[in-house]
Amino acid sequence: MDITAAERVLLHLHAFLNARDPPRETTQVGIAEGARILRSHVPRAMRALEAQGLVNVEAAHVRGRSRKSRVYRLTESGVRRARELLTSVDATPVDVDGQRTTLGDARRTLTLSPLAALFAVDADGRLAQTPAASEDVDLLQRESDLAFLKRWLAGPARIAVVYGSHGMGKTSLARAFVRSTPRHAWLDVDSCPDVAALAAALSRATGVRAARRDDPGSVGEAILEAARSGWRPVVLDGYGDVAEALVEAFAALVRGASSEVDAKILVLAQESTPAYCRFYERAEVERRVVVDRHLRGLDLEGCRAMLGNPSIDEEALRRIYLLTKGCPLYLRCIRDGDADGLQAASRFTKAEVRLLLYSGGVPAPPPSAS
Repeated sequence: MDITAAERVLLHLHAFLNARDPPRETTQVGIAEGARILRSHVPRAMRALEAQGLVNVEAAHVRGRSRKSRVYRLTESGVRRARELLTSVDATPVDVDGQRTTLGDARRTLTLSPLAALFAVDADGRLAQTPAASEDVDLLQRESDLAFLKRWLAGPARIAVVYGSHGMGKTSLARAFVRSTPRHAWLDVDSCPDVAALAAALSRATGVRAARRDDPGSVGEAILEAARSGWRPVVLDGYGDVAEALVEAFAALVRGASSEVDAKILVLAQESTPAYCRFYERAEVERRVVVDRHLRGLDLEGCRAMLGNPSIDEEALRRIYLLTKGCPLYLRCIRDGDADGLQAASRFTKAEVRLLLYSGGVPAPPPSAS
């Protein structure tokens, strides 16, 4: 779907509709980056939108800045137009690993913004397997986790498994990691209902075909073959409560990896993965065939940094920390004032969502007179 620069701006600003304090993304620089418009073209686009009554401009304090900046907000007409565009964009048919779906369903599954998802669709209507996601810039307090992956890549273990709850940042961590690797393959396991779908995804990503696409052992061997062919690492994202045949394919992969030297396969798994879906044993960990790591939430200072509000009231910060357990996805939604996104991504009640958004915008109390 082709949309104009002005329409991209409307979609971009719509994401910050409920932000209590204007974020950097509502300035001209933030709009240029988010809507992928040349910085020199932004003033002209904004003047045109103002003339149509779709945006308002004002001088306001942007989070993290002491001086006022020019920021833009959607008017009531602008909100209506942006929502019309969003409905049209979300209805766009796309291909995700051979499965026909809508861009709206795909982006919600991949936790992408409408524009990030739209920019990732190629000329043939396929959604890129590793679309550039805006959350990469919010990768905080993951230095030790990145170091773990780098040590694994240089060490003897063939398979690394990174566990984390939804929104904890497994995919962002892996994307940051593979940027330093010259050649990697990325497969979305959660979009594969069976081993045949996994084999098809592997073939599209690497060109390696399983001898028998319906046989778990054959598909596991094909993944190893891709690793032997120079794909380093092969990333398998979205492992969780999967079909039994997929568990068997991953177990076959582990058995075959025991005799491999250079194979490097990274599995990103849900923390809630049931015990019956576990595909390796303690013996493989002890023999260093497999290494695993569990991602934790951000600490208080990480929450403060993610929220982008250095002066946030300490009690409000602790309340957010205790409720979100430092989950980066929840914190981003609070920072951006995204009530709908927070509700969709969590089990918070509407009252808790309102409390979290309110807490995220509470200014620090003035110092008491001495």
